[in-house]
Amino acid sequence: MSSIAMKISSAAKMIALGIASALLLSCAPDWGYDTKFGNMPSDRPGHGNRVPSPETRKVLLLYSAGFNSISGYLNINFEDLKKGWLPDNRRSEDVLLVYSHSTLSPGNYSTPSSPVLMRLYKGQDGKAVTDTLVTYPAETISASAGTLNLVLTYVKENFPAKGYGLLFSSHATGYLPAGFYSDPGKYVFKEKGTALSGGRELSGMKFHGPEPVPYYEPLTDPSLPAVKSIGQDRAGRMSYEIEIDDFAAAIPMKLDYILFDACLMGGIEVAYELREKCVLAGFSQAEVLAEGFDYTTLAGHLLRNSVSDPQKVCEDYFTRYDIQSGLNRSATISLVDCSRLEPVARVCRKLFSKYRSGLDSMDPDKVQRYYRYSYHWFYDLESILTEAGADAAELEELRRAISGCISYKAATPSFIHGSAYDGGFDIDTHCGLSMYLPCHGHPELDKYYRTLAWNRATGLVE
Repeated sequence: MSSIAMKISSAAKMIALGIASALLLSCAPDWGYDTKFGNMPSDRPGHGNRVPSPETRKVLLLYSAGFNSISGYLNINFEDLKKGWLPDNRRSEDVLLVYSHSTLSPGNYSTPSSPVLMRLYKGQDGKAVTDTLVTYPAETISASAGTLNLVLTYVKENFPAKGYGLLFSSHATGYLPAGFYSDPGKYVFKEKGTALSGGRELSGMKFHGPEPVPYYEPLTDPSLPAVKSIGQDRAGRMSYEIEIDDFAAAIPMKLDYILFDACLMGGIEVAYELREKCVLAGFSQAEVLAEGFDYTTLAGHLLRNSVSDPQKVCEDYFTRYDIQSGLNRSATISLVDCSRLEPVARVCRKLFSKYRSGLDSMDPDKVQRYYRYSYHWFYDLESILTEAGADAAELEELRRAISGCISYKAATPSFIHGSAYDGGFDIDTHCGLSMYLPCHGHPELDKYYRTLAWNRATGLVE
């Protein structure tokens, strides 16, 4: 997956998109509530413990941005989703929505395709029904804050509910800025301006137009498991990516949870940026094998009962790979309560200041890493401070703060590691959060990192 959010195309393209989308939305159905089942238990099987009513309805959006090399895998995920538990289509029911954007054929990045927003539900015959609500223009860039905002705003306005959840599935590169992961040597930090600069205003928020960045496919052994490693909408040898601050700004409502079926999102930088936009965040510290989450059980965990259970989604994800053998036994995952991150920030700010010399001079090879090959931007948070010199009492304080916000974490003994050519690593410690290590960083990345909310709160990069 890409860095998470990208910016939006040219002014003309975005105006056209806005007009087309407005026309499409004007044809949207009225999804008002009925109250047929509002005050009585459901006698229909498969409802779990939930009583369908306007007061308890939940909405789950799968945002599947697949105009890239994993398009085929995301299409399989959608088919698996249809095989699992699905809600009915009564207006008091929970709602499962899918935004899907894929290539017309594998590797075809030159022919635009039209993303669609669908409602997925169980028909009277018990089979999955796909109801297309919106078809977006073929020029739409899904890896953009503006498009993400457009889709979420539609969901909020047309499907009023007690709570909302987001499953984001695509490539991703954690907190990294657009284009950096693909070619760090050519990345130059550019301060984001405050003007619209070729973008458009959506839901009272301003986003810059998405700007293409150079894309280079990393050289890896094709015999190794495929991963959701680099995020984007592909455009020939260029790509579009969403940066994490833009991703957060694009979310128009407080979400109960965000689950990232994407690589390298499990960092403190990502969680802290999202602390005001979601309660829970589930993500992987390392890469994610291309098959991703278990989509056959996912909707049931999140919608079937009165309370969504994103932890079960994370547990199923880990089990799916932990029972494998060889290189396919590769997974990291954690579920973080983003509302409880301030104690972590307070402890880290104190320790970053006290152990500045240790942070600047440590041997990166002694720190637990979560990256393969030379993409050295993701290390274990606790391992960093251990190697920096924090004493036993300080580390215990740090662990208490981290355990106070992490409800679930798991990691296999290694990640795609078993030969001299896999670029993988062993996992000896796993606190559930990754972090940047400035002494093994990059000067231009330091400039970008200073703009992140986590760095403003803790001063990791001075």
